[in-house]
Amino acid sequence: MNNKTKIGLVGGIILLMVLMVWMFSASDNSVGKDGKGRKPYVSSNWSNKFQVYDKKPLGLFLFTSLAQAHIDTSHNVSIAYNWDVLDSLVYRTEDPKTYLFVGNNFGLYTNEFLEILREVGNGSDLFLSYNILTDNLVEELFVESDPLFDYAESINLFAGQKKYSMINLFQNDTISCNWNAFGDIQTVDSSYTTLSSFMEMSNFIRIEHGEGNIYLNTTPAAFYNYQIKRNPGYKYTEFVLNQLPKDQDIILLELGRLTDNYGDADTDDQDGENLKRDDSYLTLIFENPTLLKAMLLSILGIILFVIFRSKRTRPVVPYIGEKKNMTLAFAETITSIYYAKRNPYGLLQVQKKNFYTMVQKHFFIDLNRKDKDNALNSLAEKSNRSRQEIDELVNSYETKEAFSVSDQYVAKVLTKQQDFYRSVGIISEKTSERIKGRELVFRRSLLLPSVFILSGLFLFFFGLYYLVSAIGIGIIFWPVGILLVSLGIIRLSKPYLLIKDKEWTHYSAYGRKKEFKENDITHIEILASGTVISFGENEKLIINYWDLSRFDQKQFKRHISKLHTL
Repeated sequence: MNNKTKIGLVGGIILLMVLMVWMFSASDNSVGKDGKGRKPYVSSNWSNKFQVYDKKPLGLFLFTSLAQAHIDTSHNVSIAYNWDVLDSLVYRTEDPKTYLFVGNNFGLYTNEFLEILREVGNGSDLFLSYNILTDNLVEELFVESDPLFDYAESINLFAGQKKYSMINLFQNDTISCNWNAFGDIQTVDSSYTTLSSFMEMSNFIRIEHGEGNIYLNTTPAAFYNYQIKRNPGYKYTEFVLNQLPKDQDIILLELGRLTDNYGDADTDDQDGENLKRDDSYLTLIFENPTLLKAMLLSILGIILFVIFRSKRTRPVVPYIGEKKNMTLAFAETITSIYYAKRNPYGLLQVQKKNFYTMVQKHFFIDLNRKDKDNALNSLAEKSNRSRQEIDELVNSYETKEAFSVSDQYVAKVLTKQQDFYRSVGIISEKTSERIKGRELVFRRSLLLPSVFILSGLFLFFFGLYYLVSAIGIGIIFWPVGILLVSLGIIRLSKPYLLIKDKEWTHYSAYGRKKEFKENDITHIEILASGTVISFGENEKLIINYWDLSRFDQKQFKRHISKLHTL
């Protein structure tokens, strides 16, 4: 593929992407009747009521937006759909908060409502705008309660010298409804203050409760979207919100919103479980045409990928990997057998068999046959080694005196054997380097790190549970849990001892590394509980057997025994 073809291919891809973006974005340029701006939001749904983020006529989108604009920028509006969410919002900070509800029916369990009243007594505020309040809450707020109402199409709300006209609309027609108000009432805490009224009946009152205030409003219809779009409705909402503090977070008490099963049938008619707003990612995608098209294109791309990649891509002729060199593994196996049996003469016989087999494989000479003298001459000629050197190596295997074979004798024969292998090319330089560069790794036992990690996780989650439950001692548990988990991970990730190229590297329980040189070893003291290795004049390395795994403990004892013997 030349450069012109590559440039043309890239240009074509860019042009195709620009065309697709233009096609999928064309439908988003909606305009109004005057040809400018976006088409205004229009809705004919007059059934859903008091939904927090609903832009329909009877929704509370404008009220919620004005509440967010009322408070400082450092505070926000949160929604509590259940008691767990409310509990987390309450104990997130110790600052006072404003609990707010606007709807038809409101109710909570008595203990839940008393918990909110306790927060109000400590400086928070409670604002409830409702048509119906459950009996248990009425008993907590009033000693006597005599509700009144006026059945009319509209009312005039008075707050001081200002008048606010409210109307009741349904599908752009004014219809009569019940406008609720307070009659002769007596509050539990203290006397109340009337903030607004109509027909000399209070509809908005303030009750002092401890260090906070309780605001009760009996005309939630004054906060509908269509009501706030009117200038009197906007001004009245502004007046109501100005009674609330600006330096407190607002928590919407949606957990207390009751459905049609309680009280008046003319209540919230919302979709979704427990009147919860559906704010999932799929809803966001389905409401946005561009995101919906992008999702459909992604699904189509995945389908095409599955179809075209379902063909067999494996080559017809299977790949045959290179045969693995097992020389080093064989040597390690023989070493393990020797240290398990501790029989030098038996190891010498294994070396003899290995040597004879290697000679027969590489030089096609059987050293076990009767005319051994001719076989040795042939081996000397083919290997280009002297007959004296061959005789000395073979005779070292032929000894019949088992008691005279020691570890030093076996080591000396092994050195001669390896020198012969290197001289004739049986052992390559690469293999020799691998043998020299072989590292020994001794790891710790899994018991103690497992205990650290499990106990640390338990303390961590236990501390978080205490913190969520507002129990102060939880602040101590979770850092201790993290520390234990970290110690356990360090003990698992770091080896206890690493030996490579006669360099000893020891890792402490905290991951600290310390290096020693094998040539500096002056004394080795083998004890029942461990081994003390002296380096130079002052440095000592103590290896505790209990801190090693069972397998690594045996391997270390074998290595120390070999080192001690040498």
